[in-house]
Amino acid sequence: MLTMRLSIPLLLTSALLSSPAFPETTVGLDEPSARFAEVLQAYADVYGFSGALRVARGETVLSESAVGLADRSFTVPFTPGTRNSINSISKVFTVAAAMRLVERGALDLDLAVSHYLPDLGAPWQERVTVRQLLAHRSGLPREAGLDASDERELEAIMPTVAALPLVSEPGERYAYSNAGVALLGRVLEVASGLDLPELIEDEVLSPLDLNDTGMYRGRQLVERQARPYRMGAAGVVHAQRSKTLGESAGGGLYSTVADLHRFVRALRQPGYLQQASLDTMFAPASGELGSDYEALGWSIKYFGEERLWFAAGSGYGTKSVILYSPVTEEFIGLVSNWGNTPILDLLRDVYLSLKGQDVRLPSRDQLASVEEFRARLGLYRFDEEQLRQTLQVADGLVRLHSVDGKLFMDDELMARGEGGALRLTYTDELQIRFEDDAMWLEINGQRLRGERVERRPRIP
Repeated sequence: MLTMRLSIPLLLTSALLSSPAFPETTVGLDEPSARFAEVLQAYADVYGFSGALRVARGETVLSESAVGLADRSFTVPFTPGTRNSINSISKVFTVAAAMRLVERGALDLDLAVSHYLPDLGAPWQERVTVRQLLAHRSGLPREAGLDASDERELEAIMPTVAALPLVSEPGERYAYSNAGVALLGRVLEVASGLDLPELIEDEVLSPLDLNDTGMYRGRQLVERQARPYRMGAAGVVHAQRSKTLGESAGGGLYSTVADLHRFVRALRQPGYLQQASLDTMFAPASGELGSDYEALGWSIKYFGEERLWFAAGSGYGTKSVILYSPVTEEFIGLVSNWGNTPILDLLRDVYLSLKGQDVRLPSRDQLASVEEFRARLGLYRFDEEQLRQTLQVADGLVRLHSVDGKLFMDDELMARGEGGALRLTYTDELQIRFEDDAMWLEINGQRLRGERVERRPRIP
C-alpha cells in the first residue's frame, strides 16, 4: 500500500503560492457561505472528497457544511457534527497539555528524558530534552516501527522506543518524529501521574468543553464517527482509523470542525494558558526568526504579511487541517474520511475565497486518463529497501490500476504531470514515468526503477 508521507507544512506553502494568476473556471465574490460550499462540492465531484468544513471569523461562523458519506455501507451522510480522526493534529492538543503541566511546575521542558524516565534504558536518554521532543529536534527517527494493530499502552512500547538509534544529534535539526512524540507522551504520563487519555481529558477537553473530541482506546466504538476509506487494489476498502490502535500522543484523537474551532480560539482567550506559555509554544524552535518555521507542535506559515497557525493530520483514509490567524481570528477547519483528496489545495481555495479572491475550481481534466495509461496497468516490483526508505512501502510492490474510471497508484489518485508523466493530485514532489516495461519513480532527486511483474490489469 502506497501512503505518501510528504512534508505537509512545506506542501501548504507550495499550495498557497501556486494560486493561478489567470484562473479559468472561477468562483466569484458572491455570498460567502455559497462560495465555500461551491468549492467544497467541486472537490467532491472531482476527487471524491467527503467530510466537513467550518470557516469562521472570531465567534462568527461564516460557513459550516459537509458533503459525502460518513459510512458508505449504510449511506450515512457526513455532517458538520460527524466525528473524524484528526491524526497528527492531536499533537497540538498534547502540546497544550504539556504547557499546562509546565505552568503548575510539574514539567520542565529543559530537563532530560532521564529525569522523568530514569529506567528507560536508552543510551541517549540523558542527552534528549523534553523541549526537543516537543519541537521534533530529538534526533529520533520518524517512526518507532510499531505494527498498525498494536494496542499496547505507552509504557509497554517504551523498550521499543529506547532501542531506536538516533539519526542526528539532539537539537541539531528539525526532523519530524512520531517516535519522539510517543516518548513525550510517556514523559507527560509520569510528570502528571495520569495515563494519556486522562491527561488530555483533564487538561484540554474538559476545561474547554470539547465534548465531541476524545482519544481512541484500542478498538472501542466511537459514536457518530466517520468510517475512513482508502483505495485498495480492487476498489474502495475500509481503512484503520489511526496508524496504531494503542494510545498515541501524536495521532490518537478524533474531533469535529466545531471542536477544533473552539480549541484554537481558547488558546487566545485569557484563563486557559498564560501568555508565557503561548510565547514558548509559538516561538521558532530553532531560535531563529524567518518566513515560515516550525514551533512546538505547530507550523507557522506566512501568506504575504499574514502570520498563520497551521496543523495537519494524515492517516490511511483520513485527512484534516486547521488554519488560524491570531490577528484576524479567521479560522478554517477541514476533516475528511477519504484519503485521496488534495486537501491542501482545497484549504488554499477556501482560504483565497475567504480573502475575497477568485479561485480556479478543479476539473476532471486535471486527472490522469485511464485510456492513455491502460497499457501500463499492472504490478511493479522495486528494490524493497529503496522503496521503504523513500515512500514507506514495505514489500517493494506498487500497483497501477483503474477504479471507477480513475487511475490509481495503489491508493493514490493520479493526476496529469509534465511531459506525459503522472503525479499525485496534491504535489509535484513525486513524478511517475514509464520506459518499456519499467516504471520510474522520481522523488527528491532520486530515480527508482520498478519492473512489471504482473500484466493483467484489474479494472472493476
